[in-house]
Amino acid sequence: MNVHERIAAARDAAEAGPPVVLPGALRDERLLAVAVSRPRVSFVLTSYNYGRYITDCLASVSGQDYDNWECLVVDDASTDDSVARVRAFLATVAAPERFRLIERPANGGQMEAFRDGLARATGSFVVMLDADDVLLPDFLTAHMRAHLTVATVAMTSTNQYQINGAGEVIAGQHMDHQSKGYFRHVRQTSFQKGFWVWATSSSMVFRRSTVERVMPRDGTTFRICADYYIAHFCHLLGDSLLVPTIHGCYRRHGQNNFGSNPVLGNINSVGDLDRHPPHDLFRQTIIRHVCENRDLFYPIFMGKGLVRFLLRLVKPAELPGLVARYPEIFPRATAHYLWLATRAALARSRTPVSEKFKILPVAATRGDRPGPARPDGRQAT
Repeated sequence: MNVHERIAAARDAAEAGPPVVLPGALRDERLLAVAVSRPRVSFVLTSYNYGRYITDCLASVSGQDYDNWECLVVDDASTDDSVARVRAFLATVAAPERFRLIERPANGGQMEAFRDGLARATGSFVVMLDADDVLLPDFLTAHMRAHLTVATVAMTSTNQYQINGAGEVIAGQHMDHQSKGYFRHVRQTSFQKGFWVWATSSSMVFRRSTVERVMPRDGTTFRICADYYIAHFCHLLGDSLLVPTIHGCYRRHGQNNFGSNPVLGNINSVGDLDRHPPHDLFRQTIIRHVCENRDLFYPIFMGKGLVRFLLRLVKPAELPGLVARYPEIFPRATAHYLWLATRAALARSRTPVSEKFKILPVAATRGDRPGPARPDGRQAT
């Protein structure tokens, strides 16, 4: 238990009275008075042969009621009319400078398309948006309220409607999203076994600083399911927040790169799991990335913290090899780290689900509407 958890556990809520309700950065006019603005969000919209749907996706980005955003459209060498449709859309919007079209010379898959967009992004937050999905107008407002008022986390995920290729709603929520009607701070997880508690990548807003740290540097890539790697790694670094309300639509049209299964009812896999890259491939990639890029992670965790982080990923049989290969990270005998891993696993097993998926108090979620308009027509912080 760290110092923050000890303080939380020791306070007497009955004596303390109701918690202080923060105003929320989206509507705190004092920030405007000192020239502090709301953060920019970069949409990285990746597309491969989604010409049939991309105009609807672009229009949903253009219609956001949170105004500080940009959109980088990365076409991954499509062979359909996707690029022509993007150019036609940009010719009709009032502010085409918000959009930039990037045409990749060869198809590289989801991660490489996202990497190209991320390299050109200027926002402090980033959205990994699929070109066949649609966002509701308050998507960014909901996410930025969550990031700036509800909890400080690496990523947020809102719930989604599911729609078909014709644009009809076929499900009232995304079955994987485990908010269950509450804001939930997801924490204290390991990555030795696979899990997925969020909706799709189009439901997420990431801190760019976190995403940049997790991108592989050794040439490793994922043509599909790159969001599985990015979401898990970011979550392990800085936790995540499940937002219970719906602010987007995930399109199930039968030709998705992975999620091509129909909605059958209850919970069924969105796609053929035999096509999904193995969980251990993602896990090993994260371990290798952390160990090979110690300069990125040591200042965050320091020595003991870095070891504890890796023990959430490493299986006991893998420890001797890692201790031998990375003595600067593991300076002690293997037996010591086996003992630490066992103790940490036991502690996690004793942690109740209510702490791993912690419901946040309603009082912390107020202040959900943008502030008043500034003289130039843009909304205040």
